[in-house]
Amino acid sequence: MSTASDRPDHHVHRRTVLRTALLGTAGALAVGGTSAALMPSRARAADGGIQGQDVSSHQGDVDWAAQKELGSQFAYCKATQGDWYTNPYFAQQYGGSYDVGLVHGAYHWTEPGSSDPAAECDFFLENGGGWSDDGRTMPGMLDVEDNPNGLGQADLQAWVTAWIDRYRSETGRTPVVYTGAWFWDDQVGPDWAPADVPLHVSHYMADPPVGTEIPGTWSAWEIWQYAAEEGPFAGDSNLWHGDAAQFESFLTDPDYDPVSN
Repeated sequence: MSTASDRPDHHVHRRTVLRTALLGTAGALAVGGTSAALMPSRARAADGGIQGQDVSSHQGDVDWAAQKELGSQFAYCKATQGDWYTNPYFAQQYGGSYDVGLVHGAYHWTEPGSSDPAAECDFFLENGGGWSDDGRTMPGMLDVEDNPNGLGQADLQAWVTAWIDRYRSETGRTPVVYTGAWFWDDQVGPDWAPADVPLHVSHYMADPPVGTEIPGTWSAWEIWQYAAEEGPFAGDSNLWHGDAAQFESFLTDPDYDPVSN
């Protein structure tokens, strides 16, 4: 099996390139291990609501008590990539966030066409990507922001659908899809989104995405990733779309109805 040293963690590198393209070099602020100064354009997103973050091996061992003190309430932690990579910090990140009282979840960086979608999903499930009915575990998340084999839109749509179907059949939950219009509309297709699947949208702007800023045929987002390395949290900073009751339903209800429906 491949290790983390075989290839860099794409979670950071691709998003860093995107962030630089959107914000310019002036938008890249210095960030510490547990906190960062926010650009003024980020202040509204970071002010109030149910806040959270996502992390990968790039963050290493995270000081979760400090993240909680900063206001983080949930954390998605990268577990796997393709059918070969496991995050060496996953146990500390996934378990550590839970131990301090955060809601946690696992995500998988997909490599469509590199292997069978069911096999990739099984690899994720075997390495921490399942779901627990404990009221503090988010359904698994499929990170769709890479097309390493140059699949066409129809093939990508079929691949993503098969992965989602496998996760549903094995866990009883519908996974979340993470993506952004900048990737999805070009590679997967602007006129398609998987049915009844919550969206975690990447959109590094001052205001939440609306209209064509939302990828595919989704009409709304469950989680908005509004900032990457500039904080306020370690890794990428996120905002839940609704209130505590809606978040609880997302955590506990196998028949959860996405807000985009």
